[in-house]
Amino acid sequence: MIMENILIIHSICGARQSCGPILITQGDGSSLDIIYKIAMIFIAGFNVAFAIYIFGAKNRIDKVSNESNRKISLLKTLVLDYGLDHFYTFFDNIDKETQKLHDKGLSITDGKEICDSLFLLGKIFRQKFADTFLAIDKNLYEGIIKNSDHLIDNITELIFDDKVVLSNMPIFDEKITKEISSTKTSIIKLLFNYKGV
Repeated sequence: MIMENILIIHSICGARQSCGPILITQGDGSSLDIIYKIAMIFIAGFNVAFAIYIFGAKNRIDKVSNESNRKISLLKTLVLDYGLDHFYTFFDNIDKETQKLHDKGLSITDGKEICDSLFLLGKIFRQKFADTFLAIDKNLYEGIIKNSDHLIDNITELIFDDKVVLSNMPIFDEKITKEISSTKTSIIKLLFNYKGV
């Protein structure tokens, strides 16, 4: 019995000693509190920085979007509203001029006159329609010029190509009419796909 009492007392004393450091650690919650407060400050700082970043990014996107809308509006009002007639007139005149190629007895002189007329039409198209795009977008301008020049160059090459009989209607449609239509569509696509950036 005495031995059991000694063991119980010793156990209680041992328990007190082991509880002592636990109580001290629990009482030392101020270090945990400091870590918690520092973490909250970092989280709040990150949230503020992230909000500023989002706000700045949104402003940049809005500026780009507004500039794009402004350029598209200028394209419409300054160029297309006033110049689209020249676009369609150019293709109508090319079509009329190339209709002369149906003549079976087309001489070299006639071919040269048609070529000169085509080059003149290209020059007028450039001056009255295409050049206005330089003020808006150089790439758009270059795309329009490339398409129109390609059309005129192809037709003039065909005029002097002895292997191609342009008086034959199916050949004429394949080589000339289809090319005119394709070029017109390509330029319209360029205009339609312009994003203003």
